[in-house]
Amino acid sequence: MNHPEIVAATTRHVGKMLRQSFGKGPEALDVFLDEVSIVITLKRFANPAEDALLARKDEKTFRYTRELLMKSLVPDLQTFFELELGLPHMSIFYDWNIDQASGVLVGLVQNDSQTKEVTQPYKGQEEVHAQIAALLGMVQRVPDVVRSWWVDPSTLLVFRKGLTILLEKELNEIGQADALKTAKRKLEKKLLWQEAKIGDALDRTLTELYIDWDFDRDDSVIVCRFK
Repeated sequence: MNHPEIVAATTRHVGKMLRQSFGKGPEALDVFLDEVSIVITLKRFANPAEDALLARKDEKTFRYTRELLMKSLVPDLQTFFELELGLPHMSIFYDWNIDQASGVLVGLVQNDSQTKEVTQPYKGQEEVHAQIAALLGMVQRVPDVVRSWWVDPSTLLVFRKGLTILLEKELNEIGQADALKTAKRKLEKKLLWQEAKIGDALDRTLTELYIDWDFDRDDSVIVCRFK
């Protein structure tokens, strides 16, 4: 498939998949891709039951319910990428911006050497990496690897590997990955929004921030969306 065909097929499949699973799909769905990743952004994505949870400020139940549903959808999404689109095997990441009723799904190839090949230097890259390493080193450990690249002119994808401490590994082993994600996501987002100057380094305005982890592979992605 060529680029436009992949975008069209992904838009149809993911939109249908979310409607069937959540009872309501996003009002807007956009697809961006390069040689090693596919990023799907979702706008105004919440069903009536989720709206009710958020109206009661029950973010914990909202995230728990979505986590259960998304885990069931990951194999379908991986199969679609590989068999229907002809893409390599990918890790799947996802996160939500509750205040804006938005979200992101990311497929990233699991071959680290391929990922390294697309990380061409861009203006501000060294500063972005330094800020991420310094801030996240405050709460866990400095990642062994930090790579980043523009998937499209508004979407910066940051890949990190080798960042999990022993306590986090043990929590993952005993089945506490969801709680671990919740705590790490809240803390890292707070630091990246309040302390980091990623937008300044790139001379852009940061509008959306998403983070997810694969604890088994000890890697993570951050998706930064800019004006």
